[in-house]
Amino acid sequence: MLDNSVINDIRNAVDIVEVISSYVPLTARGKNYFGVCPFHDDHSPSMSVSKEKQIYTCFSCGATGNVFKFLQDYENISFLEAVARCAEIAGIPLTLSNKKEKREEKYQDLFDIYEISQKFYQNNMNSVEAKEAKEYLHNRNLTDDIIKTFEIGLSLKASNLLTKLLKKKNYSDKTLLMSGLVGEEERGMELYDLYRNRIMFPLHDIRGRVIGYNGRAYHGEATNKYVNSKETPIFKKRDVLYNYHRAKESARVKKEIIVMEGPMDVIRAYTIGVENVVASLGTAFGSEHAMLIRKLSSHVILCFDGDAAGLKATKAALEELTKVGIEPRIVRLEDDLDPDEYIQKYGKETFLKKLENAMNPVEFKEFLLKSSTDLNNPVDLANYANAMIEEISKMEDDTLREVSITKLSEETKLSLDFIRSKIGKKEKKTELLLPKEKKKLTKWEKSERNLLYYMLRNANAIKMYDKKITHMPTDKYRRLGFQISSFFRQYGYIDIADLLTELRDDEEAVETIGELSMISLREEMIPEEIDDYLRNIKEYNEGLQMDKYRHELSNSDNYDRKIELAQKLVSYKKRSEEDNGRD
Repeated sequence: MLDNSVINDIRNAVDIVEVISSYVPLTARGKNYFGVCPFHDDHSPSMSVSKEKQIYTCFSCGATGNVFKFLQDYENISFLEAVARCAEIAGIPLTLSNKKEKREEKYQDLFDIYEISQKFYQNNMNSVEAKEAKEYLHNRNLTDDIIKTFEIGLSLKASNLLTKLLKKKNYSDKTLLMSGLVGEEERGMELYDLYRNRIMFPLHDIRGRVIGYNGRAYHGEATNKYVNSKETPIFKKRDVLYNYHRAKESARVKKEIIVMEGPMDVIRAYTIGVENVVASLGTAFGSEHAMLIRKLSSHVILCFDGDAAGLKATKAALEELTKVGIEPRIVRLEDDLDPDEYIQKYGKETFLKKLENAMNPVEFKEFLLKSSTDLNNPVDLANYANAMIEEISKMEDDTLREVSITKLSEETKLSLDFIRSKIGKKEKKTELLLPKEKKKLTKWEKSERNLLYYMLRNANAIKMYDKKITHMPTDKYRRLGFQISSFFRQYGYIDIADLLTELRDDEEAVETIGELSMISLREEMIPEEIDDYLRNIKEYNEGLQMDKYRHELSNSDNYDRKIELAQKLVSYKKRSEEDNGRD
C-alpha cells in the first residue's frame, strides 16, 4: 500500500486548477476559478476551484474534494488509479502492487473481451485477407499511419472466428452474448460473430478503453452502411462520442470542440490537422451528448452533413446544447456533402475558412428563414422580421445583439427604435450561483461550524480546540473536529487537500468539509473569536448536562443523590456567574 507521505507528495506535484481545466473550462474570478459542475445538470458556473487550497467545491450540489476525488468521480476510477494518473501528469515514477489495490471492475470481463477483439480485428487488417479492405481505405485517402492511429480493424467473412478465440479464453456463453459481439442461432446453441466482413472503427469510453464498434460495409452491399454495436452494460450510445478520448487535450488547448456525424469525418479532419473533433455516430444527439461536449469546452462548432438529415441533426444538437448553456456556432456544407467529402473536394484551406466563419445561432436561424422566404413579399418579410426579433431577444452578448439589430434594420428597412422596442429590455442571467444558507443556525451550531472552518486553516485553532473542547454537540461536527485534531497530532500540520485524502472513504466528513468551504468568513483567524466559539460550545454542553441533572433531581427518590445533584447545579451556577463576570 502506498504511504500517505508519497500520496501527498504526488498531490502537491500537480495543480488542481490545471488538471480540472483539462476537463472543464475554468474562468478566474478573484482568488478562485469557476466552471460548470460536471457532477450535476449545471447551467451556470457553480463549481469553485481554489488554487491556494487545492480543492474544489460546488455551491449547488455540494460536490467537494481534492484532485484525486475529482479524477475518481469524473473518470469513474479508483483512488489509486487517480493517484497513478496524477503521478503520470507530474512525471513521478510510480509502481502499484497487484494485491487487489486496483479496483475490480464490475464488468471487467466485458472490457477484457473488447481488448481481445480489438487486437483480433487489428491483426486481421494486416492479414492477406484484408487486401480489399485496405484498398478501399487507401482509395479513401487513408494512409497506413492513419489506419494505425485510429486502430481501424477488420472483421473477416468467416462466421465464428472471434467467437472461437473468445471461447478458448474460457468466457461463458452468457458473457459472450452480453458483450454484443456474439450472437446465438435461433435453433440450437451455436454461437457466431455478429460482425462479419466489415471495417471496424473502435469506440472508446472517456478513459480510452474500447467498449464498442462502428462497423462499415465496404463492398457496396445493399445493407446498412454503418452498424453500431448493440448496447451493453459498458456501452450506451447516448453516453459515447467517437474520438472523445483523443480530442480532450486538443479541445483544452484550442478551447474549442467540433462535432461531426461519422468516424470518417473525424479521421479526415485529423489528416488536415484538426484534432479537436468528435462525432455523434449518426445517432440522435441527446442531452447526455450535450453534457459530454460541455465538459470539453463552452465553444462548440457543429459541422454535420450538408444534406437534409444533417440539417435535422444540426437543429437537434443546437437545441440540446442551448439547454445546457452553450450557444454553438454552425457550419453548413454545400452540395449535400459530408465533412469527409467536402475536405477531399475543396481542400484544407477552404474547410478551415468554413470553420472560421461558422454561423452563430441567430445567423443560422436567419440562414434557415431566408432559404424559405421571399423578402420582396411584405407578409414573408414581416414574418422574417418577427422571427429574427424573437431570436435576437434571446441573445446574451450585448454587442452581438446590437450588431444583429443593425443588420436586421438594414435588411428590412425597419427603424432601429422600432426593433429595439419590440425586443425590450432583456434581463441578465446571474453569472455565478452563490452559496445559500440552507437553514437558520443556532448560536451553538454556528460556533461549531465557524470553529471547524478555522481549524481547517490554522493550527492554532486546533490547539485551542484540543485545550478547551471535549465534546461538540452536533454529531457530524463532533466527528470532523476529532478527525482534524487526530490528523494534526499525527502529521504536525493541517492541509485541507491532504485531509480530504485521509478521509476519502468518509462521505459525511467530505460533505461537511464541502459545507464549510462555502462559508463566507475571513481567512485570518482572530483568537478572541475562537475563544467566543469555544465558550459558546462549552456553555451549551454544560447547559445540556444541567438539564439532565434537573430532570434526574425531579424524578429521583434517593435523598443522597438529590443532595449531590443540587450541589452540582449550585456549583455550575456559581461558575457560570464568575465566567460572565470575567467577560
